[in-house]
Amino acid sequence: MRIIVIGAGVSGMVTAFALTSAGHEVEVFESAPRLRAGGNGVMVWHNGTAILRDLGVDTDGLGQRIDRMDIWSHRGRRLMRCDTAALAAEFGSCGTALMRGALMHRVAGQLPSGTVHFDKRLTRVDHPRTGGVLAGFTDGTTVRGDLLLGADGYRSAVRAQLFGDSPTPTGLSSWHGATRAPIDLGDEHAALTYYGPGAGLFVVHRVGDGLTHWAFEMRWRGGPQHLGVADGRGHPDAGAPGTRLATLRARFGDWAGPVRETLAAIEEEEIAVAPHTVHRIQSRWGSGPVTLIGDAAHAVPARIGMGVNQALEDVWVLTRTLARAGDPVEALRAYERARVPVTRKVASRARMMRFVNPALLALRFTRDGLPSTSMLRASIVSGSNYLGGGRSGPVRAGS
Repeated sequence: MRIIVIGAGVSGMVTAFALTSAGHEVEVFESAPRLRAGGNGVMVWHNGTAILRDLGVDTDGLGQRIDRMDIWSHRGRRLMRCDTAALAAEFGSCGTALMRGALMHRVAGQLPSGTVHFDKRLTRVDHPRTGGVLAGFTDGTTVRGDLLLGADGYRSAVRAQLFGDSPTPTGLSSWHGATRAPIDLGDEHAALTYYGPGAGLFVVHRVGDGLTHWAFEMRWRGGPQHLGVADGRGHPDAGAPGTRLATLRARFGDWAGPVRETLAAIEEEEIAVAPHTVHRIQSRWGSGPVTLIGDAAHAVPARIGMGVNQALEDVWVLTRTLARAGDPVEALRAYERARVPVTRKVASRARMMRFVNPALLALRFTRDGLPSTSMLRASIVSGSNYLGGGRSGPVRAGS
């Protein structure tokens, strides 16, 4: 089949790789002038790394293995420890932290030359009576395919064509970046999270290639009109030019050691601001030969750390439903039926995490005074049985 993918983010690039490997003719159309090499550090949990391996993506030397997650109070009291190395032993695949752009470049290098087309901004999607789908772009060109997959992020043009809705701010934002400055984490394979008053949160971990990813979270009062630019420029919560580092130091400067150390190490130009958004997860993600993948279907706030993983699950399920079903349009609907309930569970956890009290989490997910991995494990295995035939994912205990 000839398959059109709109968007060259993680979900679009991995989709193109998976479907090309399955023998389909795939073209990716991206509105930006080049591959978006920037972006933040992301956690690819055990389900995600297993899927990448199962799809055949070469991840050797990419990112940093994460063996444990520690949750601390902003004063330096440890509240909970999650043993992710134990999950790796259970699932047969480790959790990895890496830069989003590094993963995209790695996948791009495994695609056939000419797969990705840049400066192609979508204007319309049509279903001709003769079958297939037409995609029109601002430069006046039109492309025809058998299927069209909207993988163009939380501000998806494909979603706007289908449903006419837009993402909703959650009331939180991430001020994030990556630095090569040395920051002492105590363990190169640990991810540290600090919670404080007023919805304050700080995350730090290695992402490979000598880089350390860090993110501060604060309240965000901007509306949908302030989501048109990725860093929220034009809204005071994003900070005026040259004031972001001072804002972070004023807000988090009295927090425990690694937080202060990070604030002393980072530079103003390293700080990007990203408001958190959510979508209402539709019961169907498409119509006819069109569907959505990743954030275009189900934007997940950064606090739960499952956005990339859910996109990878989308790709894995879609690839297999297309291989099993005789009718490609019915395959898209089968993919949606499989994924909608899973992503709704993840969205529910994300809503809970907006109001989380880490002290109560420590009580809820700790047994006999010993740290437990229950919450993360529940997220990783949430996709079990989504193909209807028992545990059918590439991770032994789940998706």
